[in-house]
Amino acid sequence: MSTQTTRMPDSMEFNNMIPILVALILVVFTYVLLKQLFGRAKGNTLIMVGIEGSGKTALYAQLVAGKELQTQSSITENSTQLTDPLLKIVDVPGNARLRGDIFSKYSNSVRGVVVVVDSADFVDHVRECSEVLYEVLLNSDVQRSKCPVLVFCNKQDEEMSRGPDPIRSAMERELTTLNNTAVNALSDDSGSQKMLGPANETINLEKLGNKVTSVGGVCIGADTDISKLNTWIAAL
Repeated sequence: MSTQTTRMPDSMEFNNMIPILVALILVVFTYVLLKQLFGRAKGNTLIMVGIEGSGKTALYAQLVAGKELQTQSSITENSTQLTDPLLKIVDVPGNARLRGDIFSKYSNSVRGVVVVVDSADFVDHVRECSEVLYEVLLNSDVQRSKCPVLVFCNKQDEEMSRGPDPIRSAMERELTTLNNTAVNALSDDSGSQKMLGPANETINLEKLGNKVTSVGGVCIGADTDISKLNTWIAAL
């Protein structure tokens, strides 16, 4: 006795595949949507920036070695991998010509940014310090990751130092001026926005996509105190 197998027409096979294809499309669509809603996984890099003379590298030394080290201006970054917390700390040179490119080199894995300000001579360098913060807040990776930003007001032990609140207010005024004139020192070809907000509107750091915190501290000398910075890092 013989049996005969009837082959299913190609059109019927294709029709049977349709539910599978629809399911695959739905899976891909759901993945893309969730990625857009919740963003990328957290990065593992803490980037430190500031103008020359702010004490940024001395602060970096305190974080990675727990003590004062001999430091000097550099044309290359310093970087160290910590194990507790599990973070890579990068100290970006303060030179304005180098800062943007080196910052962008690490920003795709940014977890947080520390902008170091010299509180003692802040009045003389308020525009430069604000430009650094402006560059950071306009970086496409910083915007996309919504990573926290800390303004560390260094040298609080010096007589002429300004407190974190006055420094924050002064920087908001400068950011407003920079925003209104569309001045952006960071070269960025990614197509991200070039302004922090609508023109002629006062910049309020509390209303930006990144949480910006301001704290005071001292990174060298008998009054060394970076406890508020350490608390902020522990919460990243």
